[in-house]
Amino acid sequence: MIEVIDSMTKRFLSAGLLSVACGILAIHRAEPRPPRAVDLASTPKAVNSFLGAHCYACHSRDAKSGGLDLTALKFDVQDPKVFALWVKVNDRVRAGEMPPPAAEKIEAVARSPFLNALEAPLVAADLHREAREGRSVRRRMNRFEYENTLRDLLDTPWLQVKDMLPEDGQKYRFNKVGEALDVSNVQISSYLAAADYALREAMAPRAVRPETQTHRFYARAEGSFTGPAEIHNFRGAPERATFLILDNDGDHEACNGGPMTVGDKDPARREREGVGMIASSYEPLQPDFGHFRASVSGFYKVRLNASSFWAAPESPKIWWRASRENLAVGRTREPVTLYTVNNQRQIRKLGSFDVVPTPTTTELSVYLLKGETIRPDAVRFLRSRPPEWRNPLAEKDGQPGVNFHYLEVEGPIYKAWPSAGQRLLFGGLPVQPGKNGGVVVVSADEPGDAGRLVRGFLTRAYRRPVREVDVQAFIGLYQTARATGMDFTDALLTTYAGVLCSPEFVTFEDAPGPLDDYALATRLSYFLWNSEPDATLRGLATRGELRKPGVLRAQVDRLLADPRSERFVNAFLDYWLDLRKVNNNSPDERLYPDYYLDDFLVESSLDETRAFFTTLIGGDLPSSNVVSSNFVTINERLAQLYGLPTANEGASIRRVALPPDSPRGGLLTQASVLKVTANGTTTSPVVRGAWITERILGRPVPPPPPSVPALEPDTRGATTIREQLAKHRTQPTCKACHANIDPPGFALESFDVFGGLRTRYRAIGDGTKPRVEGRGKNGTAFAFCLGQPVDATGVLPDGRRFGGVRDLKKLLLKDDRQIARNLARQFVVYGTGAPVGFSDRNAVEAVLDRAKPTGYGVKSLVHAVVESSLFENK
Repeated sequence: MIEVIDSMTKRFLSAGLLSVACGILAIHRAEPRPPRAVDLASTPKAVNSFLGAHCYACHSRDAKSGGLDLTALKFDVQDPKVFALWVKVNDRVRAGEMPPPAAEKIEAVARSPFLNALEAPLVAADLHREAREGRSVRRRMNRFEYENTLRDLLDTPWLQVKDMLPEDGQKYRFNKVGEALDVSNVQISSYLAAADYALREAMAPRAVRPETQTHRFYARAEGSFTGPAEIHNFRGAPERATFLILDNDGDHEACNGGPMTVGDKDPARREREGVGMIASSYEPLQPDFGHFRASVSGFYKVRLNASSFWAAPESPKIWWRASRENLAVGRTREPVTLYTVNNQRQIRKLGSFDVVPTPTTTELSVYLLKGETIRPDAVRFLRSRPPEWRNPLAEKDGQPGVNFHYLEVEGPIYKAWPSAGQRLLFGGLPVQPGKNGGVVVVSADEPGDAGRLVRGFLTRAYRRPVREVDVQAFIGLYQTARATGMDFTDALLTTYAGVLCSPEFVTFEDAPGPLDDYALATRLSYFLWNSEPDATLRGLATRGELRKPGVLRAQVDRLLADPRSERFVNAFLDYWLDLRKVNNNSPDERLYPDYYLDDFLVESSLDETRAFFTTLIGGDLPSSNVVSSNFVTINERLAQLYGLPTANEGASIRRVALPPDSPRGGLLTQASVLKVTANGTTTSPVVRGAWITERILGRPVPPPPPSVPALEPDTRGATTIREQLAKHRTQPTCKACHANIDPPGFALESFDVFGGLRTRYRAIGDGTKPRVEGRGKNGTAFAFCLGQPVDATGVLPDGRRFGGVRDLKKLLLKDDRQIARNLARQFVVYGTGAPVGFSDRNAVEAVLDRAKPTGYGVKSLVHAVVESSLFENK
């Protein structure tokens, strides 16, 4: 990648393009304007009086409890650091945390004069800053937004450029906040390389429209399927081999040796032959249809023909019989996932579906990159216990598997030729084969065509009306590129790359105050689609109709109903709940062989949380469902993990009602959340408690003191984490915070590192505890011990007790407005790129008031945020 970026930089430098792109850098490095003087430096009398009576004893030059000396704290609330300290004082007093209740109990009525006197100047200072600078700072797109925008602009849905760009900074939990999205020289070079790659992907791959062809690839002819086949025996472990399956009048039999030739003589029977697997996609089984490689990037239809079967031992000559009759009385559906694999062996998921006993073709409409092939995966077995290594889904008479027959690929498929991307770049100009592959564009009037095309591209790329000065600047860039010796095609592509790296494209330019309709359309589309406004939003903005009664609300509903809203759900949850970190750790193969290498479980857990949140939005369900719901969105694998009836067989995620006594429901007990809040080996009430406190309740948790070492869980089971925390809390610097953080974390101790219910911890044994032995999914032996019992009880800071997670949920739901308040605040940060300031708090309460009639419905909160002053102003 470095070499690609360097070569791109040299080419663009010769065309003068870097000077255009560096405008971004200048914008972000501009010195802020000095604030105007505001008379907010005198501490209100009521504030001084309260502090002297209740606070100076602990927070003075001599005492300085918590490192805070209030006697020396000036009231210069125009200073951001001083302002933040006074906000913290306000919040701690308002919450009743200060003065500490144990030291002094102060009634709310006694706090009011202090809080009112302090709030007024803080709000005034915040409003003064907003009037001068706006709520948010000018920011650039993050790399996900850039990729989506290029996909939609250039009509290249398969485009993959985010990994060509550096990681984005984060603040207030999201990667959409301008304060964290800086720009560097490396970033500009990366943008240039990504833009050039995207433009060339959008060009016609050939001078003549590629023919749409359909090819079929039989598993029986693929070496990766047949190579691991065991013919005469399976050495006691059929999960680690494939076996060739021949048709035999309705049943399928494993081949007893020799080449697979029956189908060659009878094409009708060949369609039913295949390669059987009990498991796949781990060594030594990683089958793919390697005879297929996508000829060009684009849209394809992929069809897999497969069937489920029951592998039953029968005789020394024929080891396994795939009987539909056996399967009909047992399992009937088996999940299969399709992935793409490129030349660098990078894997990308295409989709999951179920196969049934009758050979059936399932079709997926997908986008493939040039050179990618298809890998099917049917991982089904998890772990086993003594006396033998076997699939836990197996019965005495056999076990389920999947018979792969063939893959059929149709493509590339074009909605139109030339494509929308080609027409945007080069209009209807003819193309001819290039010298080094690809195509070149032919023009009979290069200056005239260039001017027309550059103007059209700018009009489409910019999210506001184009100024003539913009057009002339980029026509000048084209002329410079042409003068350096570039041909017509490359000169135009260089110019377009300059547009795609210009400040007007890469950043969101808003002046302080109300957004105009173009900026509002942009903010709305990047909120709910993570991409540019479409033609409908642009049209409303051009006509000045976006703010008309009911129009903005209707647009929110339209955007949420569009498939592109999946980008919002995925990105929002990835950062709010940290779902992007779900693969940051792997369950320990000795302690948790249940989950080790179970990619299907990981993917299912992500699908569950995304489907759950989508259901909350679509049904406008109360935001209290975030904490507790009477349903889950699961498939068979998750039902197995959660101990729920497995009537919903297969891979598909479905909404399932929970029994009244279930601990599941809501986000807290979902496998994805419980995995990202564990480390793969142990769980920590501190981590999970802090996660609930911050992510669900919206109460910031201060970082631990640098001098206090982190707890190291005892994996040998001598002590529980609760016992270690009890000692930890004896330190004065730790006690106050842990009293707030730990209790909700204790309630989640009933769940292991991937969300399975437990009553005892697992430990690496010392010979004195009950021992569990077996073989894991990778075939290696495991042994762990059942350690000490789990204690999921706790006491909240206000003295309320709970006996487990169900009790905790009930207590949290007592304040459903706080749950909704936190969710609304997350929407504000994600949607506007700015935190909720002190002066914004009343606006958030107004959002909640508007959503209250629906029980603070999740979609109602989205509507109320979009229609608020927070969203409609910079």
